[in-house]
Amino acid sequence: MHTKYHMKVSEAVCVSSIEIMSSLLSECLYEISQQAAPPCKDYHQLTVTQTQVVFKVWSVSCPLRHEKPQPAENKKSHTDFLQDSHAQGHIGRVFGPHTLDYVVNLCWHRYDYLVRLPDWLLLNILSFLEWADIKNISQTCKRLQQLCCSEGFWAQGTAGARYGKSEVTMEGVSPTLQRRLVVFHRRQVLSRLAQQQQHNKRKNSVWHL
Repeated sequence: MHTKYHMKVSEAVCVSSIEIMSSLLSECLYEISQQAAPPCKDYHQLTVTQTQVVFKVWSVSCPLRHEKPQPAENKKSHTDFLQDSHAQGHIGRVFGPHTLDYVVNLCWHRYDYLVRLPDWLLLNILSFLEWADIKNISQTCKRLQQLCCSEGFWAQGTAGARYGKSEVTMEGVSPTLQRRLVVFHRRQVLSRLAQQQQHNKRKNSVWHL
């Protein structure tokens, strides 16, 4: 009896967690655009929604003709895209193998929920990490690097207590994060000097009394 009850509770919690995580997904899961490699000059755009993979191509024409070409558009469901090796090969050639792998994972519903969390929640999670973890996670993607280097992250009291120490190593740290850490150290030094000056003023005023 108790086993069945616990199983039902676990299933309910699991379903609830999936619904919460799914709510973090916007309609557009991924979008990238770039010009093809020479000698081709066509412009390509790839969009992955929750149901489709949309591939658009703008052919570059002679500017003297004053033409406004319409993009060629190819839409496929996730299932159709996973079965279409030609479409996958074309995306791999234009955007590279890493982008292709990422798109395939999205079509298999393997979502990167972490980077889709709101900023306030990610900043709270980051505040519990040690410096070695911050160095590593800041190099995983552009959004996490921006958050690790953001004013909001370094303004937290926990960040100051953990990473404001002189013994924190710079080895393996990205240049952007290095600059943030240096600025943070300078602010700490200036803050301590200001506090010391205020303390000395109060001390001198007591002596005059």
